[in-house]
Amino acid sequence: MITIKGKVNKIILGLTSVGIVILLMFPVSLSADHYRYGTMSWELVSDNGTHKTVRLKMQNGWTADHWAFNNTDANGNNLVNPGDTKLYAKGNSVPLLIRNFSWGDDNTSSIVVKVLSRDNATAINNIITEIGDNSSGWTTGVTHSYSGNGPYIISWNHTSRETTENMGANEPWLNKTLVNLGEAYDNNTSPVSAVPPVIQVQDNTIFTYQVTSSDTTGDNMAYRWGTYAEFFASSGTYTKPTGMTLSSSGLIEWDVRDSVLCSGCSQNDVNDADDLWVAVIMVEDSFDNGSVKSYIPIDFFFKTTAASNAPASLSGIPSGTQIVSVGATKTFTIKSTDDSGVAPTITVLNPPSDNSSIWSTTSSTSGGETTFTITFTPDSSMAGNTSVISVRSTDNASMTKDQSFGIQVSSVSNADPTAPILKSPANGENVTSPVTLQFTGSTDSDGDTVSYRMYICTNSGFVGSGLCTGTSVTAGVNFVPPFNQNFHDNLIPWPSPLYAATSSQQISQDLSMIPKWFIMLVMLGLLSGIISFSVKNITHRRIIFMLFLIIIGTAVSCSTSSDNTLGESASDNESASDDVTYTNSDLTSGTTYYWKVVASDIKGGSAESETWSFTVQ
Repeated sequence: MITIKGKVNKIILGLTSVGIVILLMFPVSLSADHYRYGTMSWELVSDNGTHKTVRLKMQNGWTADHWAFNNTDANGNNLVNPGDTKLYAKGNSVPLLIRNFSWGDDNTSSIVVKVLSRDNATAINNIITEIGDNSSGWTTGVTHSYSGNGPYIISWNHTSRETTENMGANEPWLNKTLVNLGEAYDNNTSPVSAVPPVIQVQDNTIFTYQVTSSDTTGDNMAYRWGTYAEFFASSGTYTKPTGMTLSSSGLIEWDVRDSVLCSGCSQNDVNDADDLWVAVIMVEDSFDNGSVKSYIPIDFFFKTTAASNAPASLSGIPSGTQIVSVGATKTFTIKSTDDSGVAPTITVLNPPSDNSSIWSTTSSTSGGETTFTITFTPDSSMAGNTSVISVRSTDNASMTKDQSFGIQVSSVSNADPTAPILKSPANGENVTSPVTLQFTGSTDSDGDTVSYRMYICTNSGFVGSGLCTGTSVTAGVNFVPPFNQNFHDNLIPWPSPLYAATSSQQISQDLSMIPKWFIMLVMLGLLSGIISFSVKNITHRRIIFMLFLIIIGTAVSCSTSSDNTLGESASDNESASDDVTYTNSDLTSGTTYYWKVVASDIKGGSAESETWSFTVQ
């Protein structure tokens, strides 16, 4: 009996030891309900004809209280912080590795992750990581070579998805992206996207959120809901959050007002605070005929919060993908205020670099407003990189406001145009419809042609449809007035209309460019001849000549004075002819609108005006 019992104990001890080893090797799998977010993207690195190498990038989100990310020292200080690449779970000396990963060609890898950010707000409690190579410093992403063109499906999957209202506990999760290479897909790269792991939604409101993506090859992009097989497992049913809609351009709208929902619905109309909902989206790039080139996943959560606490406002988020040249510095200024009067805290959840000489931020507060400045100076190693940056504002009650923007790093040297200057309506002004908006156009030191896009929206973050997405504004095309108007303007300085023209445009040469003194001499000669033939009396002829010269002298003097005044104004304001106007008659009375103008050059450089507001009476 003792012998048998001893053998049983040895077996139990052996199995326990194996279990401990497995747990130490794969700490991510230890805790249930810890997975919150995932997205992937890939880019072609090289193609030598026989092998094509791609670099995969992946970001993932976890609950920060998962013990793989919750190490503390003897004093209770957390040992896992942004920048860490060695996540030693409870004294384990082996860095945290990813398992169940497949390149889609029967090859697998063990991959190291690095912590990008840690959000300790009690309502969020997130860790965001990215995969990479820490063999020599840190390189974002992992490379793999394929011998064929595909298609290949890169995937990573496991269990322990956080429990949500539309999914049960400990459900599986799956991230995968489609890779097609060569021939029709030659030089293609996938889209890039990013969202926060958990986005908070104020209950009893109409909520909107714009998913942001970028594609370096300029392909058409579209958004759609993911399927159960794409994000969970081979079979089963996924139900998107009740009442939530997704447009093909990535705009999410969710009406969670009590007047719309009903008692007994899965989305209750009484109190939905603390409800957590999983949402899964595929972003596809495609050919002009609509056939899909590749796709990337976005797997994240929405959390409804108390109706009594509105999120902070967030403004200054750039519209459209920002092109930044290697070695050039781009500055983004973001502002946030909250109805509590306490200045919110602004953070970036997934910075593209932890090198302060490349990416740095500063924050200041004044009168309840937070100003957050991002300075980005990419180096040559980042050429061709594309990122989507998630920005978060958190108020003093842990309510969050999230918005994202895209950045592409270009190896082509280019100077951005100057920022447009808003002129009217003045900031905060009350106006009547139709509303005419006016701004001063930009200049471009490279001489590039500049185009303008105006954004008008009831949301200070310009999230929504219609004019929130911007409309092109033409800045006048080399306007040449008729000759009689030019002659009138040159000789007699009466008020005349100004026409918009960017200073980067070349103004056509016409009669208006002929010197005024030459025109006056010609006219004086013609009149002299007419007077000589028509007035025979020499005395009368002299009197007429003197009167004519007095009139001409007065006109020239006034014209010169007017030209000097206009020249001084142009010097202070770039050019008096740079003003651009746009009139809109479809704005709703009693509504406050925010507006801004984005100037773009032909090389992808851009600059944005300030954001102003006006109210239509």
